[in-house]
Amino acid sequence: MLKIVRELAVDNPWVLKIIMGVIALTFVITMGWWGIKAPQQNVLASVNGHDVNAQDYRKAYTRAVAYYREVYKDKFDAEMLEKMKVRDKVLEDLINRELWIEEAERFGVRVSDEELRDGIMKMKEFHKDGRFDRTYYERLLKLNRVSVGEFEEARRKELMIDKVKEVIKDSVAVADEDVNEAFPLNPSGGKDVGTGLKPIPAERPADEMQKLKKFLQFQKQEKAVMAYTTAMRAKAKVNINKELL
Repeated sequence: MLKIVRELAVDNPWVLKIIMGVIALTFVITMGWWGIKAPQQNVLASVNGHDVNAQDYRKAYTRAVAYYREVYKDKFDAEMLEKMKVRDKVLEDLINRELWIEEAERFGVRVSDEELRDGIMKMKEFHKDGRFDRTYYERLLKLNRVSVGEFEEARRKELMIDKVKEVIKDSVAVADEDVNEAFPLNPSGGKDVGTGLKPIPAERPADEMQKLKKFLQFQKQEKAVMAYTTAMRAKAKVNINKELL
């Protein structure tokens, strides 16, 4: 399975970008990039009338640099930072987040206090000895200069976004034929029926079919979410104050 993932990462580099994007987004949520709102004059971007302020951007950018430095260790330098276009990616993530929040509100998506509590309690970042620790949770947020109220409001919005994305993902179906088209069977494994035609392909084992189907579905789901994001971005009214970048 790992071999397949590696091959797909080479043939379809956007797959790796998706995975890295998901990891980065998780880091955003758990480490509290969203901070206290800055004054109006520090508005970096306007997204359909909603503000993205420069303070949020600077915090996000600093966290992103720290994250990639931790991932790539000594290989990470100014040249890699420039090639990865981290500044642009951070800004686009903030803009897209506002669009997803707006979409969730348009659909009337809500996250109850119970859902919020359960979601936070499942986050491994706040576990000690295998279970959620309220004191550790509050201390970790304090160390990152984020209040409990700020974090929980941001987390509520992320859960709203997750609900909308799940609707999109649930619309994606993958059949056995899709798997066989994406991962062709090796005809050499079939039987020669003596007709001079190509050997009949061997039947794919059920467990392998299930694994490949899940992997392909993950690909298609993430691609559908990306396409939806692109469509929202194309219709959005976005104004950027590049002087604050």
